Amino acid sequence: MSTGDERGRPWIDDDPAAMIPDDGTPVVHLRTSRPEHYHPLIYRRQVADFPNRLAHGAEVLVVSSQGHPLGRGFFHGRSQIAVRLLTWDVTERLDEEFLRQKLSAAVSLRRDLLRLDRTSNAWRAVHAEGDGLSGLIVDRYDELVVAQLYSRAFYERRETIRKILLELFPESRVIFSADTTSSRHEGFDVPEPEGGPEEIEINEGKMRFLVSTRGHKTGFFLDQRENRKLFASMVRGRKVLDVCCYTGAFAIAARTLGKARRVVAVDLDEKAIAQAKRNAQLNRASIEFVHQDGFEYLRNQRHAAEPFDAIVVDPPKWATSRDRLEQAERRYVDINTYAFRAVARGGLVLTCSCSGLVSEEKFLRNLRHSAELAGRNLEILHIGGAGADHPVSIHCPESRYLKAVLARVV
Repeated sequence: MSTGDERGRPWIDDDPAAMIPDDGTPVVHLRTSRPEHYHPLIYRRQVADFPNRLAHGAEVLVVSSQGHPLGRGFFHGRSQIAVRLLTWDVTERLDEEFLRQKLSAAVSLRRDLLRLDRTSNAWRAVHAEGDGLSGLIVDRYDELVVAQLYSRAFYERRETIRKILLELFPESRVIFSADTTSSRHEGFDVPEPEGGPEEIEINEGKMRFLVSTRGHKTGFFLDQRENRKLFASMVRGRKVLDVCCYTGAFAIAARTLGKARRVVAVDLDEKAIAQAKRNAQLNRASIEFVHQDGFEYLRNQRHAAEPFDAIVVDPPKWATSRDRLEQAERRYVDINTYAFRAVARGGLVLTCSCSGLVSEEKFLRNLRHSAELAGRNLEILHIGGAGADHPVSIHCPESRYLKAVLARVV
């Protein structure tokens, strides 16, 4: 009898079926003997067969082709992701108590270890695979808690999620959201929240921001907190450009924390620019906002009489699917080529990618190509990502979606 495999997963070699709990949980059989690693996503191509009439979002037990139980997760009948694994303990049911323990541990990390309440009233409370809850993201904005659903399973359990979040954040308001792609693929629709304010004020250190409860993602890019601080620390007295500024966080940080001499912020989204202007007023920050396409603005700066000393390039998620990956990489090359040409020699560029499908290696390769096209050299000062409230699962490397490269352009 074996106590487990080389990874510590227990099973009995002679009779693997003896390790399958007899609790009525539907069983999903894989085509392979076991996954190569602990990756939480099981794709349809990896599955040999599904139980008949299996409900969307149902809890399932995943079993290898040899009959070894591998873990438990939620089934998704309409998505290419057939199962999102939440535990490798085959005896652990994915019930309310399981969710309570997972959510409590996630919030405790932010409050007790990272102590984020000391510096901000806005932080990511749950980061999907990073917290062992694939398909669920939760952001806290003062007394507002926004849960973004990426799976039908969590949509079906949203009232349980609401109940637990209200235990963890008493006197808060919990609302749900979902991006269009996920809800379409998973087959659910989250209605717009009713009642309550449409925006809320948060603080990030000394800065204040108005966050729309109906904004992009869950309302604000919390993941760039540390990158804003780093960039601001290097721009005193400099002329700064924030491309794809969204609601102005980098621009405001450069002007207020960094004491930049002049700041220009550009975005094609008219609503974002309007919100950015309000945020600048809230922080008494003098910023020049431009409603224009970032590519076009950067192209026009190539021969500017007074080039920018520092540029932020923080575009939206361009690689939304694998079939758009090649196009996204071309766009990264193009926009960074324009940025490297627009910045003064010896100036700084902080360039970012929030596309999880674009690895750090690919992004750096794109930047090298951009530097070649621009006729410049890059001295990389820092390669970062999201803040610590966005933990990365070692078994799901794509959960490290944000890449932020700070470079001196010479």
